[in-house]
Amino acid sequence: MTFMSHRQAWLSATVSLAALSAIPATARAQSGQPASGVSTAPAPVTVNDPKPAPDANRTPSESGQLTEIVVTARRTNEALQTTPVAVTALSNTLLQERQVAEVIDLARATPSLSVGTGGTGPATIVYLAIRGQAQNSPNSFSDAAVGIYIDGVYVGRPIVGNLGFLDPGSAEVLRGPQGTLFGRNTTGGALNLTTARPTDTFEGYVKTGYGNYDAKVVEGVVNIPLSSEFAARFAGRYNERNGFFPNPVRGYAQGGIKGEYYGRGSLKWESSTLPVTLNLSGDYNHYRDTGNATAIAAINPAGPLALFYGISQGVRSGAIPAATPIPLAPGVSVPAGLFRNFSQGPLGPIEQLINSEFATAAQKPILLAKNWRTNFGAPFTGEDRIDRLGNFNKAYSFTGNLAVDLDPFTIKSITGYRKSRTSSNLDLTGTATGTGAFITVYRQHQFSEELQISGETGRLQYIFGGIYFREAGDELSDSAIFYSTPIATGGDNTFGKFVSTSKGLFAQVNYNLTDELRATGGIRYTWDKRFINRMGTSPRVGPNPPRCQAGPSAGQLVPAGGCQNAESATFDYPAWTAGLDYKISPDVFVYVKTSGASNSGGFNSRPVPPPFSSSFKPEDVRDVEGGFKGEFLDRRLRTNLAIFRAWQSNVQRIVNTTFVDSAGATRLTQFVSNAGKANTYGAELEATLLPWRGMDLTGSAAYLHARYKKGSRFETQLVGTRAVQVDRSGEPITQAPEWTANISATQTFELDAGKLKLHADYAYVSSRYFDFFTTGDPAAVAAVAIANEASRIRGYGLFNGQITFTLMEPKIEVALWGKNLTNQPFFTNVFNSYNGLGATVQFQGVPRTYGATVSYSF
Repeated sequence: MTFMSHRQAWLSATVSLAALSAIPATARAQSGQPASGVSTAPAPVTVNDPKPAPDANRTPSESGQLTEIVVTARRTNEALQTTPVAVTALSNTLLQERQVAEVIDLARATPSLSVGTGGTGPATIVYLAIRGQAQNSPNSFSDAAVGIYIDGVYVGRPIVGNLGFLDPGSAEVLRGPQGTLFGRNTTGGALNLTTARPTDTFEGYVKTGYGNYDAKVVEGVVNIPLSSEFAARFAGRYNERNGFFPNPVRGYAQGGIKGEYYGRGSLKWESSTLPVTLNLSGDYNHYRDTGNATAIAAINPAGPLALFYGISQGVRSGAIPAATPIPLAPGVSVPAGLFRNFSQGPLGPIEQLINSEFATAAQKPILLAKNWRTNFGAPFTGEDRIDRLGNFNKAYSFTGNLAVDLDPFTIKSITGYRKSRTSSNLDLTGTATGTGAFITVYRQHQFSEELQISGETGRLQYIFGGIYFREAGDELSDSAIFYSTPIATGGDNTFGKFVSTSKGLFAQVNYNLTDELRATGGIRYTWDKRFINRMGTSPRVGPNPPRCQAGPSAGQLVPAGGCQNAESATFDYPAWTAGLDYKISPDVFVYVKTSGASNSGGFNSRPVPPPFSSSFKPEDVRDVEGGFKGEFLDRRLRTNLAIFRAWQSNVQRIVNTTFVDSAGATRLTQFVSNAGKANTYGAELEATLLPWRGMDLTGSAAYLHARYKKGSRFETQLVGTRAVQVDRSGEPITQAPEWTANISATQTFELDAGKLKLHADYAYVSSRYFDFFTTGDPAAVAAVAIANEASRIRGYGLFNGQITFTLMEPKIEVALWGKNLTNQPFFTNVFNSYNGLGATVQFQGVPRTYGATVSYSF
């Protein structure tokens, strides 16, 4: 199928979605346990508790009514329908039903959530954006805009953010600034994830599965009550599969999992004599794959990649004599024969560079349809550590949750420790040439301790506390650029060590002015300190050895103790919220609120020339949100609506500017700084409908308008020898799709032998940019336009389905499943070097997968 026919397919699917979007959806929680009979008043279900309420054994479609959902979006148990926060909540059952197996899958079930993976980071990285609030840099010296919390513990680095769900309790996606109760780096929102906790019942399951691409999975859980006070729970999984994207140059496919080992152990103590509950857990993950797959989005016919490839092919074919002088700079020429080994042979996949489809590359970028299921990235430097594509991650963590109930208030302690080592080997241009190979290694460990005191007295509910967070680690990038050419570069371009600490105090109160009207107010103050020591070197060019990039030894050969450039910075900032909510009737709830939150300030990983600062200030967001939550038709229809507007200031973005070097020449530099302001507004609608017994229709839709404030983002660019001011405020905001939507249908049939469940869902996201640039050079406008278009990920929709049969006795479940059933081509990130290396690549999403699983519960 050609790329155009794929595009026609998703356009047809989009039309179908538009027809169905009149039935949007909301989060709902349900248990997967079999049941009989009909309940006219379903008991509440706590989405964070794997142990359902007595009547919660029925799914909503089976019981005939929607169940009440209890969430912890405000760090305490509250009914979803009377919580003044835009929340999507998924129970363990729904995560399985929607095939949400890892963090990136949440985008298929949540409005306004955009997810990117891969890029110049490892496969385990996740770039999260909610309502246009995003951070698309994988480095260790800046922070994300959406916080990830696991059992109440903040995960400091998005490098390990694409977490697989093993024995999950629930997943909540909180949209909008959450700085008061969740802290810094939640300007877009927060993912509040929980794991299943030990119960007082001996139970568990074993599951095995097989799928296409020779995918294999084995998983098991066992819960053991040890006494009347103690219980333990253990979970484990092994996973492997072949790669999705054949690489004819390397001989192995990208996208494969060589092996993933994931284990968790939990212990719960619930004292019978003391008002104390203690939950301890620890997990370990070991992951290795065959690398991220790329597809060429555009090649610059005037760039070095195309130029050097042409010379290499000419020398190999004899069309260009090896002695032919090739000018590199005024007065500097080298023989063409030095470029011979730049490409891998005279024939083969690199011939894509000169096929007829590239004839129009100067007019528009071309995403080669014939290559979207194949990966041609194959660096060849002769060093296996660089050439072997792949990602690796090893991580473990410990979490302790202690609750002491001293009625009328409760004291909670949340302690967390996490350590990880992650690495990635990547080809930067998707070609079998020596253009660009890139290695990154990230090491990080973190510790946090949070203390909360919550309770209520009369009409007042309160929560206050404090948190201490510390993380440290280092980051290394090693590159090999234009290998097998006279201008080959390589070396430890970036290496830095970092230490970050954060302290915060917070308080929030709710006061019931009447039985129906409630006021909320909260505030947090945060103090951050960041330290960085840049120890990197400049690229090694040809025979010239690398030199220190910055610090006292800048420009000098690397000394015995290594390069040193230590800096520190401190930041402090508030977060706040205030609002009113009103219960119009038992089934209708409305609210209005305003909030403020900040992303922490940070450092550039590379040195910044004086007089500019290498650090950047916190990014601030404030918003206004109004919401409506209602249940109708005898609790068979639930609709939740949120309308919002946000103002973003001190936006952290890459800027260009000029400086005068030590020789008195004006030069261009680039670094992250606070540049401009942005405004966003939009609406989100979620709903659930139970039209007949056994049927559950869900869906959601969101609209987002995200733009920079006109005239707020200027920078200085160098055009020839002249510095010019350029207004970049007309650019689109990255990772901010205008539309997101999803719809699902689940039909459950009660049979004599068990239960049959049919499920299908469709999720759509419109086009979005991961990179964009405005040039002040008239001669470069055409090339920049191509690069920008090649950095746009086109909109797409994914269709998934699952058929599950659960036998009553013995408790065996068989499931047939499929993801991306239409085999829709889609992409998850962009690396844009059209005007640098000479190419822009996009990172490929997972093709159609399908398989079967069998599980036995006891």
